[in-house]
Parts: sequence; structure tokens; C-alpha cells
Amino acid sequence: MKRRDLLKGLIGLGVPWSLGVLAEARSVRVGVDVCPYCNMTVIDARYAAQMITRTGKVYSYDAIECLVDHLNGYGGPRVEPRELYAADFAASRADRAELRAVGDLVFLYHRRIRTPMGGGLVAFARSGDADRFVQERRLQGVRRMRWDELVAEGRQHAWVPPY
Repeated sequence: MKRRDLLKGLIGLGVPWSLGVLAEARSVRVGVDVCPYCNMTVIDARYAAQMITRTGKVYSYDAIECLVDHLNGYGGPRVEPRELYAADFAASRADRAELRAVGDLVFLYHRRIRTPMGGGLVAFARSGDADRFVQERRLQGVRRMRWDELVAEGRQHAWVPPY
């Protein structure tokens, strides 16, 4: 390979980031990845979330509430997020997360939704899947939120309950 071709290729790698295009989320490794907020191992990928920082570091969270609390400064290392993802509960399995950009998801909160950290948050890519989830569990008073609402409320109180 010629030196010029190599340099063109390396420069081309930076173009998607400079245009603001999202990279793909990395696979969550159940039983391996450790949440930077609560230090628990990711045990159920259906509740997982992920952050890619401005420097390209990937953090996998065992629950959506851990990601929100981390962003709001309640704990964990200081971060500057570039991309944020959460598992689509309906499309994921306990051993494999289908991550979607948080802006594309509907979030449900109810105190009876059992999540790894007890925050009661799940995410869905489609409203119909969220409706089915609520109906199957016969939940009353479920709150539907967009990502910005979830983060804003998290500034008022931590989503991870104190233990």
C-alpha cells in the first residue's frame, strides 16, 4: 500500500465523527461488563444502557437508571457523553441487548417494574410494545417519558433508590 493511500484512508476514518453521525453501539457483554455507576455486573441485557464518551470510551450500564444518575452527577467517573443508548426491552433477551439511541425510545416508569437496580425504568422502540408490556403486567398509573423528561426529573432526585 502506498503511503498516500494509507493517509487518505486514515483521514477518511474521521469523517463520520466530524459530521456528527452516530457510531454503532457495542454489544453488551452479559456477565462481563461492569456498570461504572453502581459497580454491578450486567446481568440482564433487557434493562441495559450504554454510553460512548467524546473520547470513544464505552460504558455499559446494568440499568437505565444508572446511566441517568451517572449523567446527572450522582456518582461514577466524570464523563462527557457523545452517544447514549438503551435496550429496547421488547427486542432484547436477557443475554442480548438490542440497543437503540435514547432519543428513539419511549421510557416507562412504575415502582412495580422490577429492574436490576430497582429504579423501575424500561425502554421500548415502539409504543405498541410498551402498551402490551403494561397490559400484560396489569400496571396502573405507568408514566411514559421521553429521554429529556427522564433526565430532567433525574436532576430532582436519583432514579436508583437508596439502599
